[in-house]
Amino acid sequence: GAVGPFVTVLDPTDDRSAHLLALEKTARPVLEHLSDGTLHMAMINSTSTQYHTCPTYQTAAAFGRLLAGIAPWLELGPDSSTEGQLRAEFINLTAKAFHTVFLNTSCGDYVNWTQCRGMIVEASFVGHALLRMPSLVKAMPDELKTVMAANLQETFKLGEVTGNNWCNFPSILQAALLYHDLANGTRYIETAMELQETWYKGDGAYGDGSHFHFDQYNSFVMHPQLIDAVAVLARDNTTMQAKHACLLKRMQRFAVVQERMIHPDGSYWLVGRSEFYRFGAFQALSQLALQNTLPTRLPRGQVRTALTGVMKRFLDNGDNFVDGWLSQGVNGIQPHMMNSYGDTGAMYLNAVGLLHLGLPPSDPFWTDPPISCTQQQIWVEGKDVGLDEAYDGPAC
Repeated sequence: GAVGPFVTVLDPTDDRSAHLLALEKTARPVLEHLSDGTLHMAMINSTSTQYHTCPTYQTAAAFGRLLAGIAPWLELGPDSSTEGQLRAEFINLTAKAFHTVFLNTSCGDYVNWTQCRGMIVEASFVGHALLRMPSLVKAMPDELKTVMAANLQETFKLGEVTGNNWCNFPSILQAALLYHDLANGTRYIETAMELQETWYKGDGAYGDGSHFHFDQYNSFVMHPQLIDAVAVLARDNTTMQAKHACLLKRMQRFAVVQERMIHPDGSYWLVGRSEFYRFGAFQALSQLALQNTLPTRLPRGQVRTALTGVMKRFLDNGDNFVDGWLSQGVNGIQPHMMNSYGDTGAMYLNAVGLLHLGLPPSDPFWTDPPISCTQQQIWVEGKDVGLDEAYDGPAC
């Protein structure tokens, strides 16, 4: 069905408008159709070759991945501004989407969370969303919270993966359920902590298992999910607080590398698998901005400028959407850049590159003077930016 119209207007004098428009264009079709149970019919069917036997996999993927990205923005709540009213609309649509996915058993978008092993992944993104919007979870009806917790925990029975980044998926879900007093236990969190420590390669980078891969899974999964799971344990545990501080230093180094990947024209370094998640590749950088933990060598105005360039580049190419849905590709329609596990729903992991919208418009991230990205300073402005140095920190 038709999507929109869009509320957000791109304002060249307001960086936030580009990020907000990217959010609205990404989120509106998913939330509008999920709210009335028509996503399974309306979304362009590009079911992955890997999960083609899972009838509601696309629904679960679009739902969890989108919310993992926009949850901090929703958490700001409604207000009288145009953006605040858009947020009020999306909060309402999100509440209906949760009802569709977890309670409306007669709907084609009701999700069976054990239909295939890939549901471990999608449940984790729902979990991360729950961590990122605590007040909205608190306001959920008790029936929904009970059923949701039971259904998501069923994914633990699908089998634990300990050889790659998948170890983080039950970990972040367990952390979310623990945080919201919806379940007990820390085994999966502890396993992920132990495994990733053995996979740390140095200079802010983890291996995806025992081997290192040049891709963005340090940002898609490993840094953000590990540090947020540990943060739940660190609430009342000084040992975990020290571990969190150690992990943060690694993530901060990785964020420095991420900012340097962004080119002056808003394009960015592409390498490895899952490039079709687009600007979701910058989740780690976006999360540190959201949590006000950017390294001192990365001023807020510089990170904002870099990410604004990425958003504007994304919005400038109309082929990034087809009939309102994200297109197959990275910069337009590029189906040969899709991995076997990529479908339309999965591509909504791009939303995790928008976490910083959870900072209100008055936050210094948005109001600090703009500073050019590192590559702009070096290659266009000819500035002497000083040395970049590796991080050789201790074991965590």
